[in-house]
Amino acid sequence: MGLLLFAVAIWLIITHRQEAAAAWESLQRPDPLAILIVLGTILASIPLSAVVQQILLHRSSGVHVPLGEMSRLVSAAGLLNMLPLWPGALGRIGYHRVVHGIEPMRSGVAIVGSRLLAAGGGLIILCAAWVVGPRGVDWAIAVWVAMLAGLTLPGLWPSLRAASWAAVAVWVDLGLSAIRYVAAFYLLGTSLDAVTSEALAGTSNLASSVPFVGGGPGLREWAVGWMTSRLELLPDALVLGVMADILVRIGTLIVLAPLGGWSLKSLSGTLKRAVMDQSSSGSMPKSRTVNNASNS
Repeated sequence: MGLLLFAVAIWLIITHRQEAAAAWESLQRPDPLAILIVLGTILASIPLSAVVQQILLHRSSGVHVPLGEMSRLVSAAGLLNMLPLWPGALGRIGYHRVVHGIEPMRSGVAIVGSRLLAAGGGLIILCAAWVVGPRGVDWAIAVWVAMLAGLTLPGLWPSLRAASWAAVAVWVDLGLSAIRYVAAFYLLGTSLDAVTSEALAGTSNLASSVPFVGGGPGLREWAVGWMTSRLELLPDALVLGVMADILVRIGTLIVLAPLGGWSLKSLSGTLKRAVMDQSSSGSMPKSRTVNNASNS
């Protein structure tokens, strides 16, 4: 289904080439700064996602995975999750079971929790964009900063500190996603205001959170295109939205292809060593669980 939607999106761009002539002309002279912003925000999202996964996994299993290792897992999983059925997420569950002895259910809870957190953040920023409406950039930025400040307040209580930091990381990532869409539309020769960029960031997160098909191509492109057509009074808004999201996906591949490939190679070495250690000892690592004190 995802591949079919992606193929139709490509067909839409090709058949509406005349309507989006200005965008194609702008792409022939791309702004290097806009390209750098797209790639830089994608790269910055990796450690933010790793922080969220690290916090939730520690909460569900009591195991602390180093940030560098978790960042490599996020990079590898992000690359694999561009295929259907979230193979990166399934691979990460298996990796944690073999290397860290974490029960698959507990790893799955952390992964699902991170997606629910991202979907919740996307819904909030989307609703905020609708409420702010045409009031302008200052209002949009003020609402985003106010939410960021509100998410940090629970961190004053030790029991809520981990959840607060995870929510802050998701919210900052949404801000980076909004900036990414501003840069992508700029590459197409279109200025995007803060309200629309926040709405597109929320739409992208919600579409990416749809089980099994969200991470792959197709669904997100059409969701962003549809939202663009609802917010931008342009005759080619749908085509521009689809093109912008495809640019973001191309940028993601440019970042994750080398980084995710290197991470896969690095993690496979760790995985092989863990399997060899288990073979020599003749047993799998004991599953680690959270004690009652940690749960509370």
